[in-house]
Amino acid sequence: MKKFLTAALLVLAVSVSIVAGSLALYTTRIDDLAEGSLIAKEFVLVENGGDSFKTDVKIAPGEQVQWQFGVRNYQGTVVSETAMDLAFTVNVGATEDKAPIEPLVVTVTNENGDTMGVPVTGTGVISFEDTFPLSADGQEHVYTVTVVWPSSDRDINFAGSGFGNTITVKVTGTQA
Repeated sequence: MKKFLTAALLVLAVSVSIVAGSLALYTTRIDDLAEGSLIAKEFVLVENGGDSFKTDVKIAPGEQVQWQFGVRNYQGTVVSETAMDLAFTVNVGATEDKAPIEPLVVTVTNENGDTMGVPVTGTGVISFEDTFPLSADGQEHVYTVTVVWPSSDRDINFAGSGFGNTITVKVTGTQA
């Protein structure tokens, strides 16, 4: 009987070992195998520190007035991190409660002297586009608005405080 009991215990031990080994579950865990994050690129479009536009500037036939405005793609040390397409709209209209000075010719030029858009006589819109290519360095563009009143025999028809034009500039920057 001792032999039987020893043999039975031996068979039981071998059986438990075989079953335990075949039913064993092996698990391996690798924590934080990879990690990433995203932050938004800087997108900066601001005026270049001021413009030279004035209000109620008087002009007469044969005279010219020039104003400058500009935009830049940086502010302090922060530079726009994308290329940018710029769309400009220069609106030349009659001043509120006044008739427009129809002979006025308005043009916009860039810093190289190139005419931007199509010049306007009297009232209208000058539209043009420009770009800021991708660059680690800050960039700026300066434009000059030139208003000329060419002298003619019709000048007296636009004399006095009942006539005036207002010029406004808008710009939109879009990621290229």
